[in-house]
Amino acid sequence: MVALVGMCCTATAQNIEKPLQADPKTILLMGEIHDNPHGHTLRMNHVMGLISQGHRPVVAMEQFDRENQAVLDMALTRCKDTDCVLTEAGSTGWEWRFYKPFVQLALDKKITLIAANLSNADVRKVMTNGFSAVFSPQTINTYKLNQIHPRLLGDQNKAIQEGHCNMLPILAIGPMVQGQIARDVWMASVVNSVQNRMVLLMAGNGHVRKDAGVFQWLSTEKQAHTQVLGYVERADTNDASWFDQVYVVPEVEREDPCLVFTQKPPQK
Repeated sequence: MVALVGMCCTATAQNIEKPLQADPKTILLMGEIHDNPHGHTLRMNHVMGLISQGHRPVVAMEQFDRENQAVLDMALTRCKDTDCVLTEAGSTGWEWRFYKPFVQLALDKKITLIAANLSNADVRKVMTNGFSAVFSPQTINTYKLNQIHPRLLGDQNKAIQEGHCNMLPILAIGPMVQGQIARDVWMASVVNSVQNRMVLLMAGNGHVRKDAGVFQWLSTEKQAHTQVLGYVERADTNDASWFDQVYVVPEVEREDPCLVFTQKPPQK
């Protein structure tokens, strides 16, 4: 694994201020809690530290769907500001204020931006008709999607159940696991395709976790240059197997996500 400096289990003032040190072939899978501004700020500080060292990384982002790559490239060429880019290439459902700094860096030619996600429409196809609905036979063969290791399936199954408060119907879990794996495989294929460049993947902690996420689908060569960074609100006993390095950031107040599973639909 590549060595990174300035990291420990909790994001104290001392290690927050110390920049990451990485070589030009480093791959960083940089997680997030989507609605936590503290994690976004810390992660951006890390990215800016790498840029200040002279790196010009490829930044792959979960927030942009793969079919929008051409539109994104054109917008980054034509637009003068981030709002213009996001109007043309952004999708709904994201709090874009957290991601505008990456778009600005792309406009300033300090990073190369790649749309790294499957669209929700493609994921629904996978959930209904399997991997062949969106992946070529070559991709299915390359990533051995017809013979996924039972351990990985089990870890994803557990993550999906726990992520939905253990309230999902049993029959819904398998298709959702397939959808999550499809996203991970595509993100990994994006990283695998970049040669001799620093690559930073921006995605949720669930996608970057080392035991069952994108890391599992990287080539052996890419894995040797990869570090997985978790930006979390609470330390977890599983952190050591999920991430190479963990940053604990302040929690944000939010409604209990499990309430949606317990509320009865309105009477008609």
